[in-house]
Amino acid sequence: MTSSALPNDGNDPNAICGKWISAHKDYLVQVYRDGNTFKGRTLWFKNKDTSKAMDEWTDKHNPDPALRSRKLIGINILTELTYNPKSNSWENGRIYDATKGSFWDASVSMTKEGSLKVTGYWHFKFIGKSVTFVRYNNEKLVN
Repeated sequence: MTSSALPNDGNDPNAICGKWISAHKDYLVQVYRDGNTFKGRTLWFKNKDTSKAMDEWTDKHNPDPALRSRKLIGINILTELTYNPKSNSWENGRIYDATKGSFWDASVSMTKEGSLKVTGYWHFKFIGKSVTFVRYNNEKLVN
């Protein structure tokens, strides 16, 4: 097991950087550092509607009409995350739900097993929704 697959011990804010696939294997993101914050962009998603190729889907529900024609592949769905060493988590972020064109507050934590728990919420985390991601090991993705 490489060090990048180990859970964060509280000393490495970059531990979340890399490619992550949802536990349901339907969404792949790349988390990266941008200055003092962390972002996550869409690399792949399970295309359930085969009327279009995955790379043809646009951000049609975006509240900003100027962004509705941009491709879903490559957009940042996680932004503004900052590392908090006291809680060993990434806080004060935003997550974007392209299926509804909605933005939510976001936080990310790493489990003991090395998975990411991404939580989207509105003001209160305890009423939010969490999605688990595991490190992507270049396995074949199937639509």
